Amino acid sequence: MNQVIARARTNTNANSVHPVVVTTKYTKSPDTSGWLKVQLEPSGGMVFLPEFVKVSVIKEDSRTHFMILEGDNKGKTASLKRENAANCLAAASRGNGAKIVAKTLGRQKLASRPRHNEVLNQLIATLTFDGQSAMITLDSDVDFKESNPMSPYYEQIRHSQPLPKGTYRILAPSVAKRADFTSFYVTAPGGNPDLKFHTVWFPIEYAATQNSNFVHVGNLSEGCVTMYDLTKWNALYKYLISNRSDKEGKYVGTVTIE
Repeated sequence: MNQVIARARTNTNANSVHPVVVTTKYTKSPDTSGWLKVQLEPSGGMVFLPEFVKVSVIKEDSRTHFMILEGDNKGKTASLKRENAANCLAAASRGNGAKIVAKTLGRQKLASRPRHNEVLNQLIATLTFDGQSAMITLDSDVDFKESNPMSPYYEQIRHSQPLPKGTYRILAPSVAKRADFTSFYVTAPGGNPDLKFHTVWFPIEYAATQNSNFVHVGNLSEGCVTMYDLTKWNALYKYLISNRSDKEGKYVGTVTIE
């Protein structure tokens, strides 16, 4: 647990100050979704935060009140029921930046059992991360409808292509992807019943696609770094989410495509 001693004035007397302990903690999902639902104050609106977001606890009564220090909701005050906060605001430490490397192997037509044995022309690579390795796909050679409203090709049909070789920064996740994009990888024949955190996608910073490429789990890649080996996603997720490579908590690390 990180604590900072600050001095604060608690009444109208300019000379009346006393030490205030500000406790820094990190968000933790209460389940296997990877997301934590919190209440914003004073609006009462609800937002979801990914794991390992830095917060500072500022008050405790029947609820635990805290300031969000990173991400899209940076600077906002939120709260949790006190009993939930005990489990979902944790004393933790983060790594200084994940480093993952994808070594491209070439094209291979593969049938995906969870996708009803659909055969796709996969650009296979080996991903190394945190002392582990796994098979990924960098592109599945498919048409897709552009869903990023920031793209000049928004709602147009495009053909997938892999990211150019190079090193890219990976952003911390901000919003959950639709569960139906990946939930069948848990339940379908050939899937992984132990697959978790599948709605958490990590954006890859690349101006040419307006950050539309992601690190995520699945057997279909529209140019993303896609964890084809469904048994390795949980470990990759935990490695990425527990790292931040900058003081603002904007980036979790880098991916190098070779």
